[in-house]
Amino acid sequence: MVRLMSLSPQSEELFEEVLAVAQEDPGFALRVMHIANSAMSSPASRIETLDRAVARLGAAHVADLVTTVAMTRVFVPRTSQEKDLWRHAIEVATACRAIIRCHPVNGVSAEQGYLAGLLHDIGHFIMIDQAPSFVEAVDALGWATPAEQIGAEREVCGTDHAELGAQVCAYWSMPERIVSLVRDHHRSMAEVPSPLLAGLKQADWLSVWRQSHAGGNNPIEALQLAFPDSEMAHVPDAPRLTAAELLRLLPEVSEVSTRTVAALGLATH
Repeated sequence: MVRLMSLSPQSEELFEEVLAVAQEDPGFALRVMHIANSAMSSPASRIETLDRAVARLGAAHVADLVTTVAMTRVFVPRTSQEKDLWRHAIEVATACRAIIRCHPVNGVSAEQGYLAGLLHDIGHFIMIDQAPSFVEAVDALGWATPAEQIGAEREVCGTDHAELGAQVCAYWSMPERIVSLVRDHHRSMAEVPSPLLAGLKQADWLSVWRQSHAGGNNPIEALQLAFPDSEMAHVPDAPRLTAAELLRLLPEVSEVSTRTVAALGLATH
């Protein structure tokens, strides 16, 4: 599974690797077949083999599902709060990949961005899943910013979701770059001047802004006001998108993440 996550969508081995995973995992094979034959994929005729299903969906899209299914199987989302967290993770992953594709950075792949976005809040999910009373105690402190959230978590739990998530990622043998990003995603760019972290932060901000933005006549101005753009100045080679560029990415991000959320059964009804 880790090998599959690390492959590039341009890899000549991607189709074979994805097909092998589907062939070895009956549950995942069933999901791939279902999606390939669903109205969302609109096949001209019914697909009856895994190789045709993977070809129909595209190996890169199925690889996204493999990565995300792997995470949701370790921590099965049951409550609406847990599903909301996974939907946010998928949206951040999709946005981070789109940002890096829009503004390429040397040594950083778009798929690294997807995995970083998917895992960035995994420690928070662990807290909700394993210690819900601690999460309630953290929320009772009335934090209002990410920095205050980290402080509240340390006060109540003795650690925070970023550090906890990094430890779990290291245990799963994730690449060191991903481990570091999960650990650092609430630190400032002045402390950690990483281009991939800059992309992840912009994706996270965009997802949070989209969920809270209630419309208005000037969304570009609203987005500019919401983004702490000055942080990006600490990373000259960071993928630094303008508010207009980020807004142009939103339809694509929304479409792709919505499709993945629906395929995983995380959509609200």
